[in-house]
Amino acid sequence: MMTNIVTGIVTNGVVIPTSALPEGALVDVCVRSATPTAPSAMQKLTASELRKLPREKREAILVAGAAAAEELYRTDKDLTGFDAFSEELDDDSDEG
Repeated sequence: MMTNIVTGIVTNGVVIPTSALPEGALVDVCVRSATPTAPSAMQKLTASELRKLPREKREAILVAGAAAAEELYRTDKDLTGFDAFSEELDDDSDEG
């Protein structure tokens, strides 16, 4: 039996994995007391710096960033609007 380690974060009581899990996979959950943290605003990492970090640290940074982005999308409805596509939607009505 092959074991893959997939990290994730708990949001609203649900485990959100950092990558897709195979359908029908048996899963064991190990809860750590440490909360993943993203680099501070002063410490911006380039893509090459991020690649040099250990996998667990990279995933913790990405999970923390995704959690922060989730909060932004929940609280700022302008981010989920479709106004950016309104011109394209208007163009579709001219075809026909």
